[in-house]
Amino acid sequence: MVFTRPRTLGRAALFVPLLSFVSCYHYRPQPLLPPAVEQQYRSRSLADPGLKEFIEAQPVGKPASWPSTELNLDTLTLIAFYFHPDLDAARARFATSEAGVITASKKPNPGGSGAGGYTNAERAAYVLKFSLDWTIETAGKPEYRTQQARNLSEAARFSLGETAWQVRSRVRAALLDHLLASRELELLMREQQTRAEALKLYEERLSAGEISRPEVDVVRTSLTLLDVTTERAKGREKETQAALEASLGLAPAALNGVRFVWNSFETPPGEETLPLLNVQRAGLLNRLDVQRLLAEYAASENALQLEAARQYPDIRISPGYEFTEGFNSYFIGPSALLPLRDRNQGPIAEAEARRAETAARFLAQQAAAIDQIERALIRYRAALADFREADSRLKVLLEDRERAIQQQIQAGEADQLALVGVRLEAVAAAGARLNALRAAQTDLGAVEDAVQYPLESGIALPPVPEANPRRTQ
Repeated sequence: MVFTRPRTLGRAALFVPLLSFVSCYHYRPQPLLPPAVEQQYRSRSLADPGLKEFIEAQPVGKPASWPSTELNLDTLTLIAFYFHPDLDAARARFATSEAGVITASKKPNPGGSGAGGYTNAERAAYVLKFSLDWTIETAGKPEYRTQQARNLSEAARFSLGETAWQVRSRVRAALLDHLLASRELELLMREQQTRAEALKLYEERLSAGEISRPEVDVVRTSLTLLDVTTERAKGREKETQAALEASLGLAPAALNGVRFVWNSFETPPGEETLPLLNVQRAGLLNRLDVQRLLAEYAASENALQLEAARQYPDIRISPGYEFTEGFNSYFIGPSALLPLRDRNQGPIAEAEARRAETAARFLAQQAAAIDQIERALIRYRAALADFREADSRLKVLLEDRERAIQQQIQAGEADQLALVGVRLEAVAAAGARLNALRAAQTDLGAVEDAVQYPLESGIALPPVPEANPRRTQ
Protein backbone atom coordinates (compact mmCIF):
# COMPACT_ATOMS: atom_id res chain seq x y z
CA MET A 1 0.00 0.00 0.00
CA VAL A 2 2.86 2.32 0.71
CA PHE A 3 4.16 1.92 -2.89
CA THR A 4 0.84 2.41 -4.70
CA ARG A 5 1.14 6.15 -5.17
CA PRO A 6 4.78 6.27 -6.22
CA ARG A 7 4.12 3.52 -8.79
CA THR A 8 1.16 5.45 -10.22
CA LEU A 9 3.22 8.64 -10.27
CA GLY A 10 6.08 6.83 -11.92
CA ARG A 11 3.87 5.47 -14.71
CA ALA A 12 2.51 8.96 -15.34
CA ALA A 13 6.03 10.32 -15.40
CA LEU A 14 6.94 7.82 -18.12
CA PHE A 15 3.71 8.35 -20.10
CA VAL A 16 4.07 12.15 -20.48
CA PRO A 17 7.45 12.05 -22.30
CA LEU A 18 6.21 9.23 -24.53
CA LEU A 19 3.32 11.40 -25.73
CA SER A 20 5.77 14.17 -26.71
CA PHE A 21 7.61 11.82 -29.07
CA VAL A 22 4.50 10.92 -31.10
CA SER A 23 4.68 14.05 -33.31
CA CYS A 24 8.47 14.20 -33.60
CA TYR A 25 10.12 15.20 -36.87
CA HIS A 26 11.46 12.23 -38.81
CA TYR A 27 14.60 12.86 -40.83
CA ARG A 28 14.36 12.16 -44.53
CA PRO A 29 17.61 12.26 -46.52
CA GLN A 30 17.74 14.39 -49.66
CA PRO A 31 21.17 13.74 -51.17
CA LEU A 32 22.51 16.04 -53.88
CA LEU A 33 23.27 14.08 -57.04
CA PRO A 34 25.35 16.28 -59.39
CA PRO A 35 24.56 14.28 -62.57
CA ALA A 36 20.81 14.48 -61.88
CA VAL A 37 21.06 18.20 -61.11
CA GLU A 38 22.97 18.80 -64.35
CA GLN A 39 20.41 16.84 -66.34
CA GLN A 40 17.59 18.82 -64.78
CA TYR A 41 19.34 22.09 -65.63
CA ARG A 42 20.01 21.08 -69.24
CA SER A 43 16.37 20.12 -69.71
CA ARG A 44 15.06 23.60 -68.84
CA SER A 45 13.15 25.24 -71.67
CA LEU A 46 10.32 27.66 -72.39
CA ALA A 47 8.04 24.64 -72.80
CA ASP A 48 8.25 23.83 -69.09
CA PRO A 49 4.61 23.33 -67.94
CA GLY A 50 5.34 24.90 -64.54
CA LEU A 51 6.73 28.00 -66.25
CA LYS A 52 3.58 28.27 -68.36
CA GLU A 53 1.40 28.11 -65.26
CA PHE A 54 3.60 30.64 -63.43
CA ILE A 55 3.54 33.18 -66.27
CA GLU A 56 -0.19 32.85 -66.92
CA ALA A 57 -0.83 33.59 -63.23
CA GLN A 58 0.88 37.01 -63.51
CA PRO A 59 -1.24 40.15 -63.91
CA VAL A 60 1.27 41.93 -66.22
CA GLY A 61 4.29 41.15 -68.39
CA LYS A 62 2.88 38.01 -70.01
CA PRO A 63 2.36 37.35 -73.73
CA ALA A 64 -1.00 36.46 -75.26
CA SER A 65 -0.07 32.79 -75.59
CA TRP A 66 2.65 30.50 -74.27
CA PRO A 67 5.21 29.46 -75.28
CA SER A 68 5.78 32.64 -77.26
CA THR A 69 8.24 33.33 -80.07
CA GLU A 70 8.46 37.00 -79.03
CA LEU A 71 9.74 37.99 -75.60
CA ASN A 72 10.16 41.42 -74.03
CA LEU A 73 12.07 42.46 -70.93
CA ASP A 74 9.07 42.03 -68.62
CA THR A 75 8.45 38.45 -69.76
CA LEU A 76 12.15 37.62 -69.60
CA THR A 77 12.14 38.91 -66.02
CA LEU A 78 9.32 36.50 -65.15
CA ILE A 79 11.27 33.62 -66.67
CA ALA A 80 14.28 34.56 -64.55
CA PHE A 81 12.10 34.74 -61.43
CA TYR A 82 11.02 31.18 -62.13
CA PHE A 83 14.37 29.61 -63.00
CA HIS A 84 17.30 31.62 -61.64
CA PRO A 85 19.29 29.80 -58.91
CA ASP A 86 20.25 33.02 -57.11
CA LEU A 87 16.59 33.46 -56.20
CA ASP A 88 16.46 29.87 -54.96
CA ALA A 89 19.32 30.67 -52.58
CA ALA A 90 17.61 33.90 -51.43
CA ARG A 91 14.33 32.01 -50.89
CA ALA A 92 16.20 29.44 -48.80
CA ARG A 93 17.64 32.24 -46.62
CA PHE A 94 14.16 33.71 -46.24
CA ALA A 95 12.75 30.30 -45.27
CA THR A 96 15.53 30.00 -42.67
CA SER A 97 14.56 33.37 -41.19
CA GLU A 98 10.90 32.32 -41.12
CA ALA A 99 11.90 29.19 -39.23
CA GLY A 100 13.76 31.47 -36.83
CA VAL A 101 10.45 33.15 -35.98
CA ILE A 102 9.05 29.73 -35.01
CA THR A 103 12.09 29.07 -32.83
CA ALA A 104 11.93 32.47 -31.14
CA SER A 105 8.21 32.24 -30.37
CA LYS A 106 8.45 28.88 -28.60
CA LYS A 107 8.36 28.82 -24.82
CA PRO A 108 10.98 26.78 -22.98
CA ASN A 109 10.05 23.17 -22.31
CA PRO A 110 9.64 22.03 -18.72
CA GLY A 111 12.27 19.73 -17.36
CA GLY A 112 11.91 16.63 -15.28
CA SER A 113 14.16 14.43 -13.22
CA GLY A 114 13.77 11.23 -11.25
CA ALA A 115 15.93 8.96 -9.15
CA GLY A 116 15.65 5.79 -7.10
CA GLY A 117 17.87 4.09 -4.55
CA TYR A 118 18.15 2.26 -1.24
CA THR A 119 18.59 3.22 2.39
CA ASN A 120 19.50 1.25 5.49
CA ALA A 121 16.18 2.11 7.13
CA GLU A 122 14.37 -0.93 8.53
CA ARG A 123 10.86 0.24 7.71
CA ALA A 124 11.39 1.00 4.01
CA ALA A 125 14.62 0.40 2.22
CA TYR A 126 13.60 2.19 -0.97
CA VAL A 127 14.04 5.84 -1.92
CA LEU A 128 12.16 7.36 -4.87
CA LYS A 129 12.32 10.94 -6.07
CA PHE A 130 10.69 12.84 -8.92
CA SER A 131 10.65 16.59 -9.71
CA LEU A 132 9.65 19.01 -12.46
CA ASP A 133 11.42 22.19 -13.54
CA TRP A 134 9.17 24.87 -15.03
CA THR A 135 10.76 28.10 -16.35
CA ILE A 136 8.77 31.34 -16.38
CA GLU A 137 10.39 34.01 -18.55
CA THR A 138 10.10 37.50 -17.14
CA ALA A 139 10.34 41.12 -18.34
CA GLY A 140 8.80 40.43 -21.76
CA LYS A 141 11.71 38.37 -23.10
CA PRO A 142 9.54 36.13 -25.36
CA GLU A 143 7.92 39.16 -27.03
CA TYR A 144 11.26 40.91 -27.66
CA ARG A 145 12.84 37.71 -28.97
CA THR A 146 9.91 36.97 -31.28
CA GLN A 147 9.75 40.54 -32.61
CA GLN A 148 13.47 40.49 -33.29
CA ALA A 149 13.07 37.30 -35.32
CA ARG A 150 10.15 38.82 -37.23
CA ASN A 151 12.17 41.91 -38.12
CA LEU A 152 15.08 39.74 -39.25
CA SER A 153 12.62 37.77 -41.37
CA GLU A 154 11.37 41.03 -42.87
CA ALA A 155 14.98 41.98 -43.63
CA ALA A 156 15.42 38.61 -45.36
CA ARG A 157 12.28 39.34 -47.39
CA PHE A 158 13.79 42.64 -48.56
CA SER A 159 17.03 40.79 -49.29
CA LEU A 160 15.03 38.45 -51.52
CA GLY A 161 13.67 41.52 -53.29
CA GLU A 162 17.22 42.87 -53.68
CA THR A 163 18.29 39.60 -55.28
CA ALA A 164 15.28 39.75 -57.59
CA TRP A 165 16.23 43.26 -58.69
CA GLN A 166 19.83 42.17 -59.30
CA VAL A 167 18.55 39.29 -61.41
CA ARG A 168 16.33 41.67 -63.38
CA SER A 169 19.24 44.10 -63.82
CA ARG A 170 21.45 41.35 -65.23
CA VAL A 171 18.66 40.24 -67.56
CA ARG A 172 18.33 43.80 -68.88
CA ALA A 173 22.08 44.14 -69.35
CA ALA A 174 22.29 40.77 -71.14
CA LEU A 175 19.33 41.62 -73.38
CA LEU A 176 20.92 44.99 -74.19
CA ASP A 177 24.22 43.32 -75.09
CA HIS A 178 22.48 40.79 -77.32
CA LEU A 179 20.40 43.37 -79.18
CA LEU A 180 23.44 45.59 -79.66
CA ALA A 181 25.46 42.62 -80.92
CA SER A 182 22.68 41.85 -83.42
CA ARG A 183 22.58 45.50 -84.58
CA GLU A 184 26.36 45.55 -84.90
CA LEU A 185 26.26 42.42 -87.05
CA GLU A 186 23.57 43.98 -89.25
CA LEU A 187 25.75 47.08 -89.74
CA LEU A 188 28.79 44.99 -90.62
CA MET A 189 26.79 43.02 -93.16
CA ARG A 190 25.53 46.27 -94.67
CA GLU A 191 29.09 47.51 -94.85
CA GLN A 192 30.12 44.21 -96.44
CA GLN A 193 27.49 44.63 -99.13
CA THR A 194 28.46 48.26 -99.75
CA ARG A 195 32.18 47.50 -99.95
CA ALA A 196 31.46 44.59 -102.29
CA GLU A 197 29.65 47.05 -104.56
CA ALA A 198 32.64 49.39 -104.32
CA LEU A 199 35.04 46.56 -105.21
CA LYS A 200 32.94 45.70 -108.23
CA LEU A 201 33.03 49.33 -109.41
CA TYR A 202 36.81 49.53 -108.86
CA GLU A 203 37.31 46.31 -110.82
CA GLU A 204 35.23 47.73 -113.69
CA ARG A 205 37.40 50.85 -113.68
CA LEU A 206 40.52 48.67 -113.60
CA SER A 207 39.27 46.80 -116.64
CA ALA A 208 38.65 50.13 -118.34
CA GLY A 209 42.17 51.25 -117.49
CA GLU A 210 40.99 54.18 -115.39
CA ILE A 211 42.77 53.14 -112.17
CA SER A 212 45.73 50.97 -111.18
CA ARG A 213 45.65 47.54 -109.53
CA PRO A 214 47.04 48.72 -106.15
CA GLU A 215 43.96 50.86 -105.70
CA VAL A 216 41.77 47.80 -106.28
CA ASP A 217 43.92 45.71 -103.92
CA VAL A 218 43.39 48.24 -101.12
CA VAL A 219 39.60 47.95 -101.49
CA ARG A 220 39.81 44.14 -101.69
CA THR A 221 41.99 43.97 -98.54
CA SER A 222 39.53 46.17 -96.65
CA LEU A 223 36.71 43.82 -97.63
CA THR A 224 38.72 40.77 -96.53
CA LEU A 225 39.45 42.32 -93.14
CA LEU A 226 35.77 43.22 -92.83
CA ASP A 227 34.84 39.59 -93.50
CA VAL A 228 36.99 38.54 -90.53
CA THR A 229 35.36 41.20 -88.33
CA THR A 230 31.91 40.03 -89.42
CA GLU A 231 32.67 36.42 -88.48
CA ARG A 232 33.79 37.59 -85.05
CA ALA A 233 30.55 39.56 -84.74
CA LYS A 234 28.54 36.40 -85.52
CA GLY A 235 30.35 34.63 -82.71
CA ARG A 236 29.71 37.62 -80.43
CA GLU A 237 25.99 37.44 -81.18
CA LYS A 238 25.89 33.76 -80.19
CA GLU A 239 27.92 34.51 -77.07
CA THR A 240 25.52 37.24 -75.97
CA GLN A 241 22.56 34.89 -76.49
CA ALA A 242 24.26 32.33 -74.24
CA ALA A 243 24.83 35.07 -71.64
CA LEU A 244 21.16 36.03 -71.85
CA GLU A 245 20.12 32.40 -71.35
CA ALA A 246 22.43 32.16 -68.32
CA SER A 247 20.94 35.35 -66.85
CA LEU A 248 17.52 33.66 -67.03
CA GLY A 249 18.72 30.41 -65.50
CA LEU A 250 18.00 28.58 -68.75
CA ALA A 251 20.08 25.93 -70.48
CA PRO A 252 22.17 26.88 -73.54
CA ALA A 253 20.22 27.18 -76.82
CA ALA A 254 16.90 27.44 -74.94
CA LEU A 255 16.18 30.76 -76.70
CA ASN A 256 16.87 29.59 -80.24
CA GLY A 257 14.22 30.88 -82.61
CA VAL A 258 12.98 33.55 -80.19
CA ARG A 259 12.59 37.16 -81.31
CA PHE A 260 13.34 39.80 -78.67
CA VAL A 261 11.16 42.90 -78.47
CA TRP A 262 12.19 46.18 -76.84
CA ASN A 263 9.87 48.95 -77.95
CA SER A 264 11.93 51.83 -76.58
CA PHE A 265 15.31 50.33 -77.46
CA GLU A 266 16.01 52.79 -80.29
CA THR A 267 14.42 55.73 -78.47
CA PRO A 268 15.68 56.10 -74.88
CA PRO A 269 13.25 58.22 -72.85
CA GLY A 270 14.01 61.90 -72.47
CA GLU A 271 14.93 63.53 -69.20
CA GLU A 272 11.54 65.22 -69.09
CA THR A 273 9.96 61.82 -68.45
CA LEU A 274 12.41 61.21 -65.58
CA PRO A 275 12.11 64.39 -63.46
CA LEU A 276 14.97 64.66 -61.02
CA LEU A 277 12.96 65.15 -57.83
CA ASN A 278 10.53 62.32 -58.56
CA VAL A 279 13.34 59.94 -59.43
CA GLN A 280 15.23 60.80 -56.26
CA ARG A 281 12.11 60.38 -54.16
CA ALA A 282 11.28 57.09 -55.85
CA GLY A 283 14.81 55.87 -55.24
CA LEU A 284 14.79 56.54 -51.52
CA LEU A 285 11.31 55.05 -51.11
CA ASN A 286 11.78 52.02 -53.36
CA ARG A 287 15.37 50.99 -52.72
CA LEU A 288 15.22 47.58 -51.14
CA ASP A 289 18.61 47.83 -49.44
CA VAL A 290 17.41 50.91 -47.56
CA GLN A 291 14.24 49.10 -46.45
CA ARG A 292 16.30 46.03 -45.48
CA LEU A 293 18.56 48.13 -43.27
CA LEU A 294 15.51 49.71 -41.62
CA ALA A 295 14.27 46.20 -40.75
CA GLU A 296 17.72 45.24 -39.48
CA TYR A 297 17.79 48.37 -37.31
CA ALA A 298 14.39 47.45 -35.84
CA ALA A 299 15.80 43.99 -35.08
CA SER A 300 18.82 45.56 -33.36
CA GLU A 301 16.41 47.59 -31.22
CA ASN A 302 14.63 44.37 -30.23
CA ALA A 303 17.99 42.75 -29.46
CA LEU A 304 18.85 45.59 -27.10
CA GLN A 305 15.43 45.34 -25.44
CA LEU A 306 15.97 41.61 -25.00
CA GLU A 307 19.40 42.06 -23.41
CA ALA A 308 18.01 44.75 -21.10
CA ALA A 309 15.20 42.37 -20.09
CA ARG A 310 17.80 39.71 -19.27
CA GLN A 311 18.92 41.85 -16.35
CA TYR A 312 15.88 40.40 -14.62
CA PRO A 313 16.25 36.70 -13.90
CA ASP A 314 13.72 34.11 -15.01
CA ILE A 315 11.80 32.27 -12.32
CA ARG A 316 11.96 28.48 -12.14
CA ILE A 317 9.19 26.57 -10.40
CA SER A 318 10.19 23.07 -9.32
CA PRO A 319 7.36 20.93 -7.89
CA GLY A 320 8.47 17.47 -6.75
CA TYR A 321 7.65 14.25 -4.96
CA GLU A 322 9.84 12.11 -2.73
CA PHE A 323 9.32 8.78 -1.01
CA THR A 324 11.78 8.07 1.80
CA GLU A 325 11.61 5.69 4.76
CA GLY A 326 7.91 5.01 4.16
CA PHE A 327 6.90 8.67 4.01
CA ASN A 328 5.51 10.58 1.00
CA SER A 329 6.85 14.11 0.67
CA TYR A 330 5.58 16.83 -1.70
CA PHE A 331 7.35 20.11 -2.25
CA ILE A 332 7.24 23.17 -4.52
CA GLY A 333 9.30 26.31 -4.62
CA PRO A 334 10.71 28.98 -6.93
CA SER A 335 14.34 29.51 -7.78
CA ALA A 336 16.13 32.25 -9.69
CA LEU A 337 19.62 33.32 -10.62
CA LEU A 338 20.71 36.16 -8.36
CA PRO A 339 22.23 39.05 -10.37
CA LEU A 340 24.70 40.05 -7.69
CA ARG A 341 27.93 40.12 -9.73
CA ASP A 342 26.65 40.72 -13.26
CA ARG A 343 23.54 42.49 -14.52
CA ASN A 344 24.15 41.53 -18.18
CA GLN A 345 26.26 44.65 -18.78
CA GLY A 346 28.46 43.00 -21.42
CA PRO A 347 25.67 41.76 -23.74
CA ILE A 348 23.82 45.08 -23.28
CA ALA A 349 26.93 47.02 -24.34
CA GLU A 350 27.35 44.72 -27.36
CA ALA A 351 23.69 45.17 -28.35
CA GLU A 352 24.01 48.96 -28.04
CA ALA A 353 27.13 48.90 -30.22
CA ARG A 354 25.40 46.72 -32.85
CA ARG A 355 22.44 49.10 -32.90
CA ALA A 356 24.77 52.08 -33.42
CA GLU A 357 26.60 50.14 -36.14
CA THR A 358 23.34 49.37 -37.95
CA ALA A 359 22.27 53.02 -37.72
CA ALA A 360 25.62 54.10 -39.19
CA ARG A 361 25.29 51.56 -42.01
CA PHE A 362 21.78 52.88 -42.75
CA LEU A 363 22.96 56.48 -42.91
CA ALA A 364 25.90 55.49 -45.10
CA GLN A 365 23.65 53.50 -47.45
CA GLN A 366 21.15 56.34 -47.68
CA ALA A 367 23.92 58.81 -48.54
CA ALA A 368 25.37 56.37 -51.07
CA ALA A 369 21.91 55.95 -52.64
CA ILE A 370 21.49 59.71 -53.05
CA ASP A 371 24.97 59.99 -54.58
CA GLN A 372 24.36 57.02 -56.89
CA ILE A 373 21.09 58.52 -58.15
CA GLU A 374 22.70 61.92 -58.76
CA ARG A 375 25.68 60.47 -60.63
CA ALA A 376 23.55 58.11 -62.70
CA LEU A 377 21.24 60.93 -63.78
CA ILE A 378 24.18 63.15 -64.76
CA ARG A 379 25.74 60.37 -66.84
CA TYR A 380 22.44 59.52 -68.48
CA ARG A 381 21.77 63.17 -69.32
CA ALA A 382 25.15 63.42 -71.07
CA ALA A 383 24.79 60.05 -72.84
CA LEU A 384 21.30 60.94 -74.05
CA ALA A 385 22.58 64.23 -75.50
CA ASP A 386 25.37 62.36 -77.32
CA PHE A 387 22.89 59.84 -78.70
CA ARG A 388 20.54 62.52 -79.99
CA GLU A 389 23.44 64.28 -81.68
CA ALA A 390 24.62 61.04 -83.33
CA ASP A 391 21.07 60.22 -84.37
CA SER A 392 20.65 63.67 -85.89
CA ARG A 393 23.92 63.38 -87.84
CA LEU A 394 22.86 60.02 -89.25
CA LYS A 395 19.47 61.33 -90.35
CA VAL A 396 21.09 64.32 -92.07
CA LEU A 397 23.53 62.02 -93.82
CA LEU A 398 20.83 59.64 -95.00
CA GLU A 399 18.20 62.20 -95.92
CA ASP A 400 20.26 65.12 -97.30
CA ARG A 401 23.58 63.88 -98.63
CA GLU A 402 22.34 60.64 -100.16
CA ARG A 403 19.47 62.48 -101.81
CA ALA A 404 21.90 65.10 -103.12
CA ILE A 405 24.22 62.44 -104.54
CA GLN A 406 21.25 60.71 -106.21
CA GLN A 407 20.30 63.99 -107.85
CA GLN A 408 23.89 64.56 -108.99
CA ILE A 409 24.00 61.08 -110.51
CA GLN A 410 20.79 61.73 -112.38
CA ALA A 411 22.25 65.03 -113.63
CA GLY A 412 25.46 63.31 -114.71
CA GLU A 413 27.58 65.25 -112.23
CA ALA A 414 28.53 62.23 -110.06
CA ASP A 415 28.94 58.49 -110.52
CA GLN A 416 27.83 55.41 -108.62
CA LEU A 417 31.09 55.30 -106.66
CA ALA A 418 30.22 58.61 -104.98
CA LEU A 419 26.93 57.08 -103.81
CA VAL A 420 28.83 54.09 -102.42
CA GLY A 421 31.09 56.49 -100.54
CA VAL A 422 28.11 58.22 -98.95
CA ARG A 423 26.64 54.86 -97.95
CA LEU A 424 29.92 53.91 -96.31
CA GLU A 425 29.83 57.21 -94.42
CA ALA A 426 26.28 56.35 -93.37
CA VAL A 427 27.41 52.96 -92.07
CA ALA A 428 30.15 54.68 -90.04
CA ALA A 429 27.63 57.19 -88.70
CA ALA A 430 25.24 54.35 -87.84
CA GLY A 431 28.10 52.69 -85.93
CA ALA A 432 28.69 55.89 -83.96
CA ARG A 433 24.97 56.12 -83.29
CA LEU A 434 24.96 52.51 -82.08
CA ASN A 435 27.82 53.23 -79.67
CA ALA A 436 25.96 56.28 -78.38
CA LEU A 437 22.82 54.16 -78.00
CA ARG A 438 24.81 51.60 -76.01
CA ALA A 439 26.03 54.31 -73.64
CA ALA A 440 22.55 55.85 -73.26
CA GLN A 441 20.81 52.53 -72.55
CA THR A 442 23.60 51.43 -70.20
CA ASP A 443 23.38 54.67 -68.24
CA LEU A 444 19.58 54.43 -68.17
CA GLY A 445 20.01 50.96 -66.66
CA ALA A 446 22.31 52.54 -64.07
CA VAL A 447 19.56 55.05 -63.20
CA GLU A 448 17.09 52.16 -62.79
CA ASP A 449 19.59 50.34 -60.58
CA ALA A 450 20.01 53.48 -58.51
CA VAL A 451 16.27 53.79 -57.85
CA GLN A 452 15.62 50.02 -58.11
CA TYR A 453 12.56 50.60 -60.24
CA PRO A 454 11.89 49.83 -63.95
CA LEU A 455 11.55 53.42 -65.13
CA GLU A 456 11.64 52.52 -68.81
CA SER A 457 8.49 50.42 -68.95
CA GLY A 458 6.69 52.10 -66.06
CA ILE A 459 5.49 48.65 -64.95
CA ALA A 460 6.29 47.83 -61.34
CA LEU A 461 8.49 44.83 -60.72
CA PRO A 462 6.24 41.76 -60.33
CA PRO A 463 6.16 40.21 -56.86
CA VAL A 464 8.83 37.62 -56.27
CA PRO A 465 7.50 34.21 -55.14
CA GLU A 466 8.72 33.55 -51.62
CA ALA A 467 8.68 29.81 -52.27
CA ASN A 468 10.42 28.09 -55.16
CA PRO A 469 7.62 27.80 -57.76
CA ARG A 470 9.20 24.66 -59.23
CA ARG A 471 8.70 22.87 -55.91
CA THR A 472 5.12 23.94 -55.36
CA GLN A 473 3.61 22.63 -58.57
